Amino acid sequence: MGIDLLDLVFRLENRFGIKIPRQRTHDLLEQGNTADPPEGAWTDFRVSELVALVESLVAEQYPENEQDVFAGVRMEIVACLQVEEQDVTPEAWLIRDLGME
Repeated sequence: MGIDLLDLVFRLENRFGIKIPRQRTHDLLEQGNTADPPEGAWTDFRVSELVALVESLVAEQYPENEQDVFAGVRMEIVACLQVEEQDVTPEAWLIRDLGME
């Protein structure tokens, strides 16, 4: 995992009050685009895949909590990667489109 991903995971854990297990993060990476990753990377994944992971963990850990997960994930990606909010769409790739290292 790169430093950007570690920073983003930490930010998401703090924002949503959840614990993101290391194995779930590895699963996200391994299930990402390993067939055609950007140059210098072995995988890439979409914002929607990260949102789905956070939504499932919020539902598991805080079932009574109803939050707009996409909005929170978007805010943390913007802060972490210093990208424009409009660039963070569900279809955006974190490495290829948003420059995560």
